[in-house]
Amino acid sequence: MVNGLIDSLRLSLCLMFLSIASIYDLKFREIPDIIWIISSPIGLALSVISLALSAPNQVSDIIIWIATVAIVSGLSLTLFYLGLWGGADAKALICLSLSMPTRLKIRFINPVLERHSQYVFPLPMPISTLNNSVLAAALLTAAISLRNLIDLARSGGRIFEGLEETGFLRKTLAFITGYRVEAEKLRSGKHHYIIMEEFSLKGDGTLKRSLKILHVLGAEGEVESKIPEGINGKIWVTPALPFLLFIEIGFITTIFIGDVIFWLAFNFLKLV
Repeated sequence: MVNGLIDSLRLSLCLMFLSIASIYDLKFREIPDIIWIISSPIGLALSVISLALSAPNQVSDIIIWIATVAIVSGLSLTLFYLGLWGGADAKALICLSLSMPTRLKIRFINPVLERHSQYVFPLPMPISTLNNSVLAAALLTAAISLRNLIDLARSGGRIFEGLEETGFLRKTLAFITGYRVEAEKLRSGKHHYIIMEEFSLKGDGTLKRSLKILHVLGAEGEVESKIPEGINGKIWVTPALPFLLFIEIGFITTIFIGDVIFWLAFNFLKLV
């Protein structure tokens, strides 16, 4: 009873700070640290209270708690230093690991979730949240690919004009992760994009264009400086995604559905 109330408070706290952070991420692509400074100690305190009340499973919960915080913090910081996501994304997952380090102990209104909670919530909340958020972000590739198919038809198949020397694999990856935007629109600095093209001088003095697939997140501020003045027309870019929004989507999905990737893998293994 009391543990269920504590879990409900922790869920409400996490939803609140993720919602506020997502709004900042959408509007400014920058999240004030005060959000994490306030939410982390409150979430940690609630977790300690929940742990203290789980006397029969206290030792196992402590081990799970330490393991969850260590794994999530290590993974979050690694992804940050590799440039695969921003510092705020790492802080959000670490904050989640402090606030929701163990499985939920609340009773579900949905009888299906209540009956199968050990399957839909097999992992700690922060890990399932990360799984679901990555899956949600990956689904964007379908929308990007559709956009490029339309562009391909309108341009007469010339969407990689000027990039003929680029290999097929890079073009394929660019097709599902980015799209073309007018160079002048990029120079205006009013949009959040990361340039997928690199420009260099050939031996004869002409510009060479090539695709770069891996990027450091947060580099959208360098848009103007990366496009030479002689380049006009359309440039390949990838959107600088507000990943905190996907983290919130992943968190909500975990609450109401569970770990989708785990569920898919579990059902796939049942078929083979």
